[in-house]
Amino acid sequence: MKPALIKGYALALFTVMMWSMNLIYAKYLADQLTPEEISFFRWSIAALAMLPFILKELINKFQLVLKSWKLIVFMALSGIGGLNLLVYYAGHTASATNMSLLSILGPIFLIVLSRQKISFRQKAGVLITVFGAITIILNGNFKELSAFRFVIGDVYMLGSAFLFALYALIQKNIPQNISPLLLLFAAIFLSALFFIPAITPIFKTIHSLSAEVWGVLVVLGIINSFLAYLCWDEALQKIGAIAAGALYYAMPIFTMFFSYLFLNDVPDDAKIFGLFVVCAGVIMILAPVIKNKTK
Repeated sequence: MKPALIKGYALALFTVMMWSMNLIYAKYLADQLTPEEISFFRWSIAALAMLPFILKELINKFQLVLKSWKLIVFMALSGIGGLNLLVYYAGHTASATNMSLLSILGPIFLIVLSRQKISFRQKAGVLITVFGAITIILNGNFKELSAFRFVIGDVYMLGSAFLFALYALIQKNIPQNISPLLLLFAAIFLSALFFIPAITPIFKTIHSLSAEVWGVLVVLGIINSFLAYLCWDEALQKIGAIAAGALYYAMPIFTMFFSYLFLNDVPDDAKIFGLFVVCAGVIMILAPVIKNKTK
């Protein structure tokens, strides 16, 4: 396999690993800050962390950035500010299980919206992967599906899954004369600006935020935003949206791993079975993609 492809798959998996904590952060911060406040601090911290790396290019290519304003707005409203705002709203009413179940619809929306033809084996791989992911999320207890009841938070999660797919498709239109890092900075900076009108009251109580809350916000801004989105955008360019979307299904696996690592939650047979099912499904989806790209 070509080194560029290996790097693309590694970046996608690294991003999914970092994003696997997002739903946990959303549930934790739901009682601390409003969705708009979380969004403002997350993207502001990310923009500040990125600024030293792109300041020189920003000054030199500022006019080019302005000419790409439509693309930047779409990036901010879809996969960056818009998507995550919906996740934070979902965290107020939707259960973690429901959020996880609905988040895995993103790659399916991507396949539908891209209108890319996939083989019968790849379609079967999608179904197998979804089955494996659901097995992990529900811990093999499929009776919980009968208790699934839509709340407003679930609608927000459906919207976020749709925006996930839309963001991946937007990456096809990235101009070649602007670096991905600069374009990402512009979208993240714009996302932070969107939430300024909604966060003014927070400055009255900002001193009351605990060190733990600030720690989570810094992690969200630097690791789950700056690094994660940079890796994801590069992965989309190297391996394509369908392949990256398939690797997105590894998220429940990483969540299971972190639960074991930090919470001592030992996976039972159902979760281990689901892990192998997800891996089998992802291989079925990726095999034709890898074959075509290595010709």
